[in-house]
Amino acid sequence: MSGAKVISVDAAAWRDAQASARDLAKVRRDMPRLLRQVERAAREDVERVRRETAARQDGTDRALAGLSEQARKLEDETGRRLREHGRQLAEGRERLAEQGERFAAEIARERAERRAGLAAVDARVGELRGESDAAAATARRLFEDARTMHDAIRDTLPHDRFAPGRLDRLASRLTVARGNLEAHAAGYSLSQVQDLYLDLSELRADVERLALEWEAVRAEALAALRTVAATIEDNAERPVAEADPGTVLDVDHWTDGGLAALRREVARRVELVADPGCPLDAAELRALITESAPEYEGRLDALVERAAERIVASQLRVNVAEQVVAVLEGQGFAWSDNTYAAGDERRAFFSRLRHRADGGEVVVEVAPDGDTSGFTLRILSYEDDPDDAARRERSMAVSRALRAEGLHAGDPAEDTAEPDPALRDFAALSRPHPGHERPAAERAASERPVVKQAEVRARGADER
Repeated sequence: MSGAKVISVDAAAWRDAQASARDLAKVRRDMPRLLRQVERAAREDVERVRRETAARQDGTDRALAGLSEQARKLEDETGRRLREHGRQLAEGRERLAEQGERFAAEIARERAERRAGLAAVDARVGELRGESDAAAATARRLFEDARTMHDAIRDTLPHDRFAPGRLDRLASRLTVARGNLEAHAAGYSLSQVQDLYLDLSELRADVERLALEWEAVRAEALAALRTVAATIEDNAERPVAEADPGTVLDVDHWTDGGLAALRREVARRVELVADPGCPLDAAELRALITESAPEYEGRLDALVERAAERIVASQLRVNVAEQVVAVLEGQGFAWSDNTYAAGDERRAFFSRLRHRADGGEVVVEVAPDGDTSGFTLRILSYEDDPDDAARRERSMAVSRALRAEGLHAGDPAEDTAEPDPALRDFAALSRPHPGHERPAAERAASERPVVKQAEVRARGADER
């Protein structure tokens, strides 16, 4: 008969009974200090955007200084509305989409009024054609306004980003209009030049509006991502109330680097969005707010929950080993040592005992069952003169003790393989694998008990 006895235990019910696991699994989002830092960064972003926008608008105004009096009045009004739009976006008075739609409607109404006013002039084209000097002067004035507007957009506005190709098409029309004027067809070019100027004016308003709204949604996306990053940092280590002072739940450690991977991913997104040359368009930035940030929050929830479950399950394995040791001590064994596989408390826990009379050894192994809170208990006997009946009774006594604690443990089963002699060498067994050593301070904190045994009670679980 094999010297290895296996008892399978499902500790899900035990885990669910622990207030410590439930409390640990709750992500903290009430973090005034970190949120104040996020809000301060957001205010700094808004102020930076305000300065940059004001400088760009001032540059556009200077570039439009050469407009005719009538055109200058129209553009001054557009500039005023754009500044008001930008101020409301910065103050966050209204939802961005609604405000943008209303502003676009106001600009469209203004454009319609402009076209209606110029249509009245256009109706007199016939009369102006009869007055060649007046027609030529009106057409050339409008052409110069159009050229001034074209140059201002080219030199001061991010038209390639927010309206790609539109300025090039209008520049082609400007070239055609110049040719007509030079061909002494000024009167016949009037309507053409009017439409060209209005289209350029619309382009100016569109680009400035879209730039303002892009900056606003970028600031919102940046704030959302920074909030996620702050939440990650605030939940990276969690104090364990039931444990000794200083004991913490290291979420990254207990998720095998899962938290660090999430932190890096969020940090890359923050860096991308914070870059003034951020390549994302407004739709992609909105997706960060409505999709990515909530998805990151959900992943953090899952990581903290997994870490809490695993650290409590680790302590439960220790508690079970202690119960088994107590049973075996009643059968003539004396405890001699404890260790974790590879010195890692996420892995199997081992206790070693020696029989007081014959010197035979027993190793108790409590190993995690995958990534769940269940575990498998093995009682490994190393004896020169094995007594199968004694081994069987030893294992049955352990099962009865676990059931008495509320765990519906399975009956002992034979392990087909003989116990591995290497498991008796605790020095080698506890040696960390190369490249996986943990700092001494971190090991010391993790070795403190997380859940006191006297506080652990279970309701029973299904037998494997």
